[in-house]
Amino acid sequence: MTIRYVGIGGNDSNDGLSWANRKLTLNGVEDTPVEAGDTVYVGAGTYRDAMTCDVDGSSGSPITYIGDTDGSHTDGTGGIVRITGTASDELSYSTATLITCTKSYRTFKNLLVGQTTSHGFKVAGSYVIIENCIFTDVGTGKSYSPLYIEGTTNDAVTVRNCIFFKGLNHPTYDACINFTNGSVVNPDSGSIVENCIFIGGYRGVHIIRWGDITVKNCTFFRCNTGVHANISATIDIPINVINSLFYGCNTAIYSKVAGQMTEDYNNIDCCQTARGNVAAGANSTAIPTNFDYRWAMEMLQNGGSLVSPFDLASYSALINVAGTSPTPADMRGTTVQGAEREWGALEYDSTLDIEAGSGGGSGGAVSIQPLSGRLGL
Repeated sequence: MTIRYVGIGGNDSNDGLSWANRKLTLNGVEDTPVEAGDTVYVGAGTYRDAMTCDVDGSSGSPITYIGDTDGSHTDGTGGIVRITGTASDELSYSTATLITCTKSYRTFKNLLVGQTTSHGFKVAGSYVIIENCIFTDVGTGKSYSPLYIEGTTNDAVTVRNCIFFKGLNHPTYDACINFTNGSVVNPDSGSIVENCIFIGGYRGVHIIRWGDITVKNCTFFRCNTGVHANISATIDIPINVINSLFYGCNTAIYSKVAGQMTEDYNNIDCCQTARGNVAAGANSTAIPTNFDYRWAMEMLQNGGSLVSPFDLASYSALINVAGTSPTPADMRGTTVQGAEREWGALEYDSTLDIEAGSGGGSGGAVSIQPLSGRLGL
């Protein structure tokens, strides 16, 4: 059970056994090779190399990759740990699948994965845990997903505490998470998606020929379909959708065949269609959701200190771009930072953080610990 390190400024010829002797690439540390029980700390920065998992962990001794966003195990500073398929941030997506995990007993935490011509993360192993990760848009054609889970022997894949952002690249197969295979598999897979947020995409969770998947305590925002079960054949154990919020979806919950999916304790609000071939749960509701928008009031009313989901990242190639007759200040009131006023509603400002102050609206202060350093914002 060894602690290993990988980070910008490292070298794959190093042993990777200390931060000072860190590896440079994810594949470099994977090829050490890692062994069951190992933990790999990944330092802040952008990694443009694809990674393939080579070995299995074991029960009770998984192989764990942790993005060290607070820097406590690596450089002492921290920041976003970003895995991307762009050769540079001014070019189109170029790399195929960013992380391929065909092995079992693997855990991945605190990673930002996205911008590739294929899948962001492909899983075909058992007992894989993915948590505290952010997935951004991927793919230029059908069936490409930020998280693509397939195989014939997958059991107990757990996705928790993740956020998915997905555009609409293909009007049939696009999904934030795709559980898929060529034939019916895993009637007792025991896979779970929990505490995740899905923003956009043709489907939030798309399930093809899989059984025994539970989606719980998730929020689906503006997906065409929140949870979609595209299963023609009979499966022994149905898909369960519970304790979740669906807002602004075309269809919240859909099953190709009646009886393949059960739902209960869900709230479906502002969706064109609540359910398709799914019986309404006895305890499900259709109550106005009323999200908390104090973050927006904080951003607009308190001197422009709060970064939002709509701000450009420091690595965006859209910072300091020339335009025609730009507004002298953004919606916060922030004037030009740098050479040019950015396109869009918000000006990039490296001093912004996510520490909120007294905020507008009822409910008092928004108490969020400052993460600007460890998230690289």
